[in-house]
Amino acid sequence: MSADTVKPAVRAKRGKRVVETSAFDAFARRILRAYARRVAAGDVEALRSLTMLSAEVDAVTRLAVVGLRQAPYSYSWSEIADRLGTTRQASQMRYGERTERGGLDRRLLDAGLTVTVAALVEVFADHHPGQPASPACPGCGYRYPKDVSDCPSLATVRPLLYRRRAEDKHAVARLSTVQLADLQHTRSRTTTPARSTRPMSNPTGQPLSLFDLAAGKDPTS
Repeated sequence: MSADTVKPAVRAKRGKRVVETSAFDAFARRILRAYARRVAAGDVEALRSLTMLSAEVDAVTRLAVVGLRQAPYSYSWSEIADRLGTTRQASQMRYGERTERGGLDRRLLDAGLTVTVAALVEVFADHHPGQPASPACPGCGYRYPKDVSDCPSLATVRPLLYRRRAEDKHAVARLSTVQLADLQHTRSRTTTPARSTRPMSNPTGQPLSLFDLAAGKDPTS
């Protein structure tokens, strides 16, 4: 066996090869495109598995966010939301603790009956399933049961925003074409008659909540 002729100084310079995150990103994209081409080549049975990858991406993104939130990085929800292009509340609902997922959006709980149309629009957009609908809510991570595409937050906001849409047309106009079309079909999706949602007092003495209003209860009755 020949003697090791590599100089110690040269060997010391050889470190573990570091692969940049951008290289992982490019590799993952190439794999996904190749997968799509295989399905497009006639493998119709694999189409469902391909669409389920969105749920897998959501799960691993949650793991990444958990790591970024922990020490020594300790990124705030505002910093994470800025990178994701969402609001702080939406990011926390989607990637926070499991107990937060599927719960009513904090913006609704904080505002109560004083919630504005602009806030309803924001929550509606954040929790809208998209088209085609994803397996889980993009706003809070709620996994939709069969034949359901509204998480608890969207189910609460939908009838309220539909009834109050004329109060702030400028805010409603911020919805995407798909979201606006879905909102317009709200009445056909519920048998609840449209009623006023002004935050008035209840003569019975029992305070009404957003759930009461979403169910069609009139604060003046």
